[in-house]
Amino acid sequence: MKVLAEKYYDFNLHTWTLLHIHTAHTFYSGLVSSWVFRKSKDAKWADRARKAKLLMTKWADCKWNFQNKLYLMEAEEAFCCNDIANAEYLYEKALSSAREHRFIHEEALAHELAGHFFLELNRKGTAVEHFMQAHEKYLEWGAVAKSNSVLEFVQRVLGKVSSLATCTLPGLTSSSNGNVDDGDKNTRKRMPLFCLD
Repeated sequence: MKVLAEKYYDFNLHTWTLLHIHTAHTFYSGLVSSWVFRKSKDAKWADRARKAKLLMTKWADCKWNFQNKLYLMEAEEAFCCNDIANAEYLYEKALSSAREHRFIHEEALAHELAGHFFLELNRKGTAVEHFMQAHEKYLEWGAVAKSNSVLEFVQRVLGKVSSLATCTLPGLTSSSNGNVDDGDKNTRKRMPLFCLD
């Protein structure tokens, strides 16, 4: 056991790989801690989320890589504190930053978490818009299973979803078989949209 511990402490903790893993762990553990706090009201989880956000603040000087992450963590913190207006503002900032810096998966995550935020506020139409954007961004990133799970969540939780419609995305044209052709020999099924009663 001692040998393993010595190997750990001898490892160069400042390598880029480890830094990447550490920042990702900090980001996701902070988001999970906020989520668990909202569900359990256990102050231990709020403290964990706060500590993760403080670490992210140190790295956010590098706006390209960390700004959207910090905004999302701050949005979740504001949601936990019932600071509705600030949370809504920060979700939009996180989305804008992720889009600007081309973090498609984090834009998807921000849409998904914003969807849960608006669902909690009983703003179902806005929640569905965010969930559908999350669905599309996860697809764009290649996370098909995650994209499908977002759709399944919307269908399961939003019981007032009455119909499934289809639409084409801007800049795409319909082909004769009902698929969407992006003009680059790639076809994709029409994107489902939900209509609320």
